[in-house]
Amino acid sequence: MRLVPFHYAGTNDPIIFINPEHVVAIRAFTSSTHIYVSVLGKDASPSYYPVRESIDDVVKHLTS
Repeated sequence: MRLVPFHYAGTNDPIIFINPEHVVAIRAFTSSTHIYVSVLGKDASPSYYPVRESIDDVVKHLTS
């Protein structure tokens, strides 16, 4: 299993690690990029992690 580190766009800006095999979509916003994963949220909505990296950086790190 390969894990890729990202800066979580939340309080205290911790590092999170995401498994690229579970990523289903990526969406850019003004101040963050959302990485959607295959695990559903509590209400069966898409689960995502907002990160501080740009969408180009996220794609580069997930595909390298």
